[in-house]
Order: sequence, then structure tokens, then C-alpha cells
Amino acid sequence: MVQQKRDKVVEAAYKVMAEKGYEKASIKDIANEAGITPGLIHYYFRNKEEILTDLLLASSQQYTQDMQRLQTSVPPAHLAKAALNEPKERVERQADWYKLRFELFALGLRNPQISDRVNALLDNARIGIEEILHKVVGSAGEEVDSVAAIMLACFDGLALQKLLNPEFDIDGAYLELEKMIRTRYNITE
Repeated sequence: MVQQKRDKVVEAAYKVMAEKGYEKASIKDIANEAGITPGLIHYYFRNKEEILTDLLLASSQQYTQDMQRLQTSVPPAHLAKAALNEPKERVERQADWYKLRFELFALGLRNPQISDRVNALLDNARIGIEEILHKVVGSAGEEVDSVAAIMLACFDGLALQKLLNPEFDIDGAYLELEKMIRTRYNITE
């Protein structure tokens, strides 16, 4: 029951924060969207930052599950391309998710109380990328942890550029990133 209420608040928070932005979204707005009192939100969450971190961690875990399904449904020869295509398409599909992600990054830099949770979010993403790299390159990928960290930085950085400049050629950038990964690991398709 408690988890269901927390999930309901997180779902409402996503809708409100996506519409208004993190700064302008209030606990009262989130409570109204969830159909509960603001006091009840404080029973489940200490503050708005905790709601945002839960929201993005839940989304990240869902994304990880989606990527695991991708790994089982796409032949290994096509996995690299399919896995690179996913974060690129997510920028278009879930621009609000990225906007909230960047707001969380900024909060994590300023607020030591949530920096561990921001690190958990980044760790989850890196580990997911590492798993896919291991499937694609097999034993040839001794440094996949470092490459995964670089790829995550590329995904986030390219998303940020596209959000700030809709004319940015994200397709061209991802094509070059794919070439770099293919060259690094001698992947042919």
C-alpha cells in the first residue's frame, strides 16, 4: 500500500514537473495531481528533491529493463546499432525525461543529501551500457567500463545539445559515435 501511494506521487510528479519544470512545480501541484493532500506527500517523501530522484531512478530502472529486453530480442550482429538508436530516439520521445534528468544533475552537484542517489542513477546507466557492450564485443572488451562511461557522457551530452538546439544534427553525431565504437572494437555488420 505504501509503495502504491509513493508510485502514485511519483507518477503525478512526473506529469507536473514535465509540464511546469522542476522549479515551478510545487508539492501542492503534485498533491492535486495525485489526488491527495500535500501533508500526505510529506509522509512519503522528505522533499521535492527526493520525489525527483525516485522518479528518475524508477524511470532509469524501467529503461534498463527495456534495454535488457532489447538484448534478448535483437540478434547480436544488430545489437550495437539498435542499442545506440535507443537513447537517440529517447531524446525525441521523452524530452521531458531528459530535462528532469539534467535538473537532477544540477541539484546533485549542489545538494550532498541527494548526490548519492544521482550517482546511483549514473551507475545504473553505466552498468546497463557495459552489459550491452559485453554482449556486442565479448571478450574483446576489457575496458568496457571506461567506454561505457564515455558513451553515457555522449548520450547525455548529445541529448542536451538537441534539447537546447532543435536544429542540432543528432543523427549525424550518433552516426559518428557508432563509427567510433565499431572501429574501437572492430565490429562489422
